[in-house]
Amino acid sequence: MVPSPCALDFAQLLYIQQEAQNRAQTYLTELQAQIQVALEHRGYRDVDFQLLGHSLSTQEVAGAAVLLISMRLPLDGLKSPVFKVQLPLTVTYAGKLIVQGAQVNGFNVPEPFCHPLGPDTAQVAEMLVQGFSQRYMEHLLHSAGRSPLMTLQSA
Repeated sequence: MVPSPCALDFAQLLYIQQEAQNRAQTYLTELQAQIQVALEHRGYRDVDFQLLGHSLSTQEVAGAAVLLISMRLPLDGLKSPVFKVQLPLTVTYAGKLIVQGAQVNGFNVPEPFCHPLGPDTAQVAEMLVQGFSQRYMEHLLHSAGRSPLMTLQSA
């Protein structure tokens, strides 16, 4: 006969879950700071973050946040120099960062981003910024009816 769980068993499991949730929130905060560094390094100005949503944890999700990032493009004469990115970030108990449903300047990125959590949030931030930047550039070139090769040849 299997013994019935006692109060201490529940307390220990809930404590472990609570610690995982705290680590997830710390990770998301560190990732936000590193995303800002990566964007400023690429020449974006006046980078500003707003927290649009903060989900409570669920059975699989240790922490989640939806970030709205507003920044200015470094070129005078643009009708709309403000560039906006919306990132729904999820950290799972299984130790993964998932970004699904991202929007870059109104463009819905259909592909999810999934990466194992690790100590190097700067590398993950670089991968996010690079990946979504490349995906948005492809969208712009495609919507303009030009291939990347033609654009590079004309430059």
